[in-house]
Amino acid sequence: MESETTAVEIEYHSAKQAGSFRVSDESSPIWARLKLSIRTKKYEHKIDGNSITLSWPDTLTTVRELGTRINQQTLNFRFKPQAEATAKLKEFSEQIRRVREQRTKLTENLSPEQIESRLVALGFTKRQLKSFQLRDLGHLLALENGANFSVPGAGKTTVTFALHLLTRQPSQHFFIVAPKAALQAWQDVVVDCMNPAAPNSVSEKFTVLDGSENETRAALSSGATRFIMSYDLMIRQQDVVAQHLATIPTHLVLDESHRMKAGWRSLRGAFLLNIAGLPIRRDILSGTPMPQSATDIESQLDFLWPGHGLGLEVTQGRSPREVLGNLYVRTTKSELGLPKATRHFLDVDMSPGQLALYSMVRSEFIRNQANNLSGGISGNQFSKARRSVMRLLQLSVNPTLALAAMANDDSPIASAVVEQVLDEGNSAKMQAVADHARELARNGQKCVIWTIFTGTIHGLVAMLGDLNPVYIHGGVHSGSASDSDTREGKIRRFHEDDDCFVLVANPAAAGEGISLHTVCHNAIYADRSYVSTHYLQSIDRIHRLGLSPTDETNIFVYRSKAPPIIGSIDYSVSRRLTEKIRNMQALLDDPDLHELAFDEEQADDPVDYDVDLQDIIDLIAEFEGRSEGSDMEEL
Repeated sequence: MESETTAVEIEYHSAKQAGSFRVSDESSPIWARLKLSIRTKKYEHKIDGNSITLSWPDTLTTVRELGTRINQQTLNFRFKPQAEATAKLKEFSEQIRRVREQRTKLTENLSPEQIESRLVALGFTKRQLKSFQLRDLGHLLALENGANFSVPGAGKTTVTFALHLLTRQPSQHFFIVAPKAALQAWQDVVVDCMNPAAPNSVSEKFTVLDGSENETRAALSSGATRFIMSYDLMIRQQDVVAQHLATIPTHLVLDESHRMKAGWRSLRGAFLLNIAGLPIRRDILSGTPMPQSATDIESQLDFLWPGHGLGLEVTQGRSPREVLGNLYVRTTKSELGLPKATRHFLDVDMSPGQLALYSMVRSEFIRNQANNLSGGISGNQFSKARRSVMRLLQLSVNPTLALAAMANDDSPIASAVVEQVLDEGNSAKMQAVADHARELARNGQKCVIWTIFTGTIHGLVAMLGDLNPVYIHGGVHSGSASDSDTREGKIRRFHEDDDCFVLVANPAAAGEGISLHTVCHNAIYADRSYVSTHYLQSIDRIHRLGLSPTDETNIFVYRSKAPPIIGSIDYSVSRRLTEKIRNMQALLDDPDLHELAFDEEQADDPVDYDVDLQDIIDLIAEFEGRSEGSDMEEL
């Protein structure tokens, strides 16, 4: 006798943005399969008797994966949506069908001329969109949700604002989540694009949400319709944001969306994935959508198309470009018509004390990690490994800074080596960078010097006092451009003060949201991290739309040389950046990324073949006073 088909009821809980599955028979095969599927994927969930509750995006994913005709026949069940879940699942099914079609064939409804005409009628008259911006805008208008992966400087902010104007409905809100550094650009876009005489409904300026929860609630209910908030504040005010998105039709935009790449493993990513189904439209903006690896784009796709499984396809090995198809736009630097930037790799010898200390830290790192890798690395061991890598990066550029950090860590260091490093003072690399900045200044040229360490920023500022430098790092707060101590005030001075020849900055703090290309065409890298986003976006501060055909952009990368048996961490950084840039090139089909990676590959290795291992062993022994008649162990 054929067993009765099991009904799996699906409910939607709007207050919690959650869904639940309920069965009448806990012994049924589908109940066991549901629990196994949810636990295997490590979804956050709660089981209460014959019911499982989990986030709504995870509910949609589970329905899509288990709801195939074959699964329903094999496991003898049927999904049975209840109440509000019925309409939501019907719309989800229709959306999956539309997205599948759009991935391979996209029909654009408006011509560039029609787009321009409609924008002008709305008061968008102060800025004329470029041909590539009109192309991208037409493409995004044909999508329900969009991804703009154009290079920095291509006008993603302007295109997204125009998209908002053309898609907005009465009583709809426009909500931007962005890094703090990008807030000013969004505030400027209305003034830069809109006719002041346009009706207030379209010329309304952005309301910056930067106060307490009560102040945010008051602003959201004030009658304003355009808002901007930082990622940091969004995390601190999750309930306020979620409630607003659940009750007011909202177009939500994530600027620099790669900041949610950690997905469910971070507070930021988990919150955005949980509320992904609430906005009526979602757009993500990033010039570097996968800074580390292909899986970085997984959470961004799951935010854009919750439940569709596009992120899972990437993690299972399909190329992001194949998965996305027509679901994104990308303007390359070649399309901007920019003159090509020239990259120079300059290798500098380490001083004796610096090389000795670098070798000791490097050898200790290898010993520790060899043991960890053979026995499996724990979270605590991984943290120690990362700290050791940062020490090596510090030693490559600023050994006295590394010494101070190692002292705080209670790391044992031979006193003679310490004295030698202190006697040497600033490293040869820092001195070379400072000399280079002075040479440019003598020729009337400004430069931006990039370093990942705050201590090195202050060290270079002290060395270059005669060039009236300004600096930006994470400790420099945003504020009025008239305040010389703020980020905006320092940028203004660099632009307007003819005697201010140098900006020293951290890519993590200044790699986004600022434009330097009108006054500066030289970038000097005292060091680089393994984060490709920091490198690519910092280059784009001086190489972006607005350059004249005669402007020459130069990128100077300084690297510390080391003997081949020791190895240069700067060379390791270069190799890994090349690999990550190649990954993005595969997704974005961008010839400029190919050229950038090729330049890294063609640069000479920062290897000093004139120094071998025994030379270093002897050098350390000399510093430690045990060179004569003593047996030396290999490092």
